[in-house]
Amino acid sequence: MNLRLIHFFLLLTPAILLAKADRYNRDVIKQYALNPQTVYNIPIGNTPTTITFPGPLSSIDGANVSSSAKNKAPVLLSYIDGRYFFSVRATEPNARGALNVVFQNQTFVFNFYHHEDEIPYRTVRLVDSGDSAMVAAGYGAERTNIHKTTPSVLLDLLDRAKSYHLINQAYPKMLDEEIQHLAPPNLNTEYQDFNVRIDDIYRFPQYDTLAFKISLRNESDEAIFYQPQMMAVRIGQNLYFPSIADASGIIPPQSDSIAYIAITGKPNGERADLSIRNPFQIIVSQVNDPATLLIP
Repeated sequence: MNLRLIHFFLLLTPAILLAKADRYNRDVIKQYALNPQTVYNIPIGNTPTTITFPGPLSSIDGANVSSSAKNKAPVLLSYIDGRYFFSVRATEPNARGALNVVFQNQTFVFNFYHHEDEIPYRTVRLVDSGDSAMVAAGYGAERTNIHKTTPSVLLDLLDRAKSYHLINQAYPKMLDEEIQHLAPPNLNTEYQDFNVRIDDIYRFPQYDTLAFKISLRNESDEAIFYQPQMMAVRIGQNLYFPSIADASGIIPPQSDSIAYIAITGKPNGERADLSIRNPFQIIVSQVNDPATLLIP
């Protein structure tokens, strides 16, 4: 009898130790300031990731997300109307989904993604930026330069990227202080029926934003559809989703299509200060049903 008890506790001890370690693992428990100008990029897995707000939510709308498992969406949502929280989990490898959440008449933007090499978050708590408990916990509620990057500013940055070559040709060196530019020689991402090439990278240091001019080449005899909002820029194991995208969502057969996307800061709203010389890759989410395509 004693030997059985000893054997039982030997089996149970590792689980207890792992549970104790996970209890204090802040890598999977996050707390961010509420900011409608921030895109929250959240890694998820096959276990629920719960997002909490300070109060009841008005509405939730999304892409590649469903509250019914019968729809076989890449991301499964669990939410009850009027609650102050919701949960999501990945239903397939490399799942990606997006949600717009309305809280106190403001829209908060979430991108969810699954990657086998990244630990999924278990809880994400959004708090008012003036929450004293957040400051005391050391989560950095203080404001950063990211709040200057409003939607109108992002539109302006894309316009400046599009006109960069024309202005630089007419007035050489005039833009050097506010825009860093690089035309990388070999930044290509190959897919089964199409490939993606980065033609130009523009960095706007004041706004901590990188803009990309991208060429998508369709080698097949049929049109290819993709979701502009779900494109991502990959640097090593890190994914950055667009703060703004200007793309058609369609690559005609045997043709090229041009797209512009921009990424801003880190997912938690801090500065990223990314170099334009990183080995970037462009991740494109192909859409099989054109009826589900959302054009920005």
